[in-house]
Amino acid sequence: MLNYIVRRLLYAIPILIGVNVLTFFLFFVVNPPERMARMILGDKNVTPEQVQHWLKDKNYHLPLFFNFSDTGMRKITQTIFYQKSVNLLWLEFGYSDRENIDIGKTILERMRPSLMITVPLFLLSLF
Repeated sequence: MLNYIVRRLLYAIPILIGVNVLTFFLFFVVNPPERMARMILGDKNVTPEQVQHWLKDKNYHLPLFFNFSDTGMRKITQTIFYQKSVNLLWLEFGYSDRENIDIGKTILERMRPSLMITVPLFLLSLF
């Protein structure tokens, strides 16, 4: 039984990495940070300087996966992927870019009603 649990936990690692990479790809490669900045700041009257300031403020001015201009470990750590992914491993979801709302707090608020429905139904299904 212990072998089974350890094996399942080890299987979880590549699954979590895969989900993280896929989600990152959908959020940042399909919809680049410049497009996000223009949508949030407003498409019509936004200047390139405003877009660059927003990108720098949110750390979206960094390269996506690999920073060729830095040296050592900073080639990896000074990227959008690393800075967003490491926080997720510690369940620190940060703040939304649009409304500056704490995402972790929102998840906790919305988890309670879902668990109130799911847990009793799960327990009933065991019998």
